[in-house]
Amino acid sequence: AARALPEVAGLPAASRVLDVGGGTGSWSLALAEVDPALTATVLELPDVARVAREHLRATEFSDRVDVHVGDVLADDLPRGHDTFLVANLVHYFTPERNRAVLHRLRLAAEPGARLLLADFWTDPTHTRPLPAALMAGEFAIHIDGGDVYSAEEAAAWLGATGWRPTGHEPLAGPFSLVKAEAV
Repeated sequence: AARALPEVAGLPAASRVLDVGGGTGSWSLALAEVDPALTATVLELPDVARVAREHLRATEFSDRVDVHVGDVLADDLPRGHDTFLVANLVHYFTPERNRAVLHRLRLAAEPGARLLLADFWTDPTHTRPLPAALMAGEFAIHIDGGDVYSAEEAAAWLGATGWRPTGHEPLAGPFSLVKAEAV
């Protein structure tokens, strides 16, 4: 899914991406690979940030993808980004917490900034696509409060937090991308 992101995201050249909860930076690396002027900052908790720094240091993109230690729900967010990427994070949180994250990101975003939400988005009935719907059972067992959500639920959260939904497109497998713009 990360490899499909650059084409589906359609970011302008030289975007400045904040990769929220970006793990070791695989989604940011996929974007950097296709745009030699793109820069990204992976926002991660301290333990993951250490691993991410080591991983990114060993890549050819270490001069364009860096790591910032922080908690999206508690810390000041780094400024100066025109794109906010949230991949594989929404399903960990309750709807209330997702709205809180989206609100905090909107406060850090200038009008017109882009938001990319890559996750297991479903239809309104939460039954399609089937692989995404089946992940709900996995999340119910392993994640306290996590779930799969529909793209329509995401659109409602976005509208309530200062974002305008601009699309929902498939990525790969059960992953799809909800896109929005800061209003």
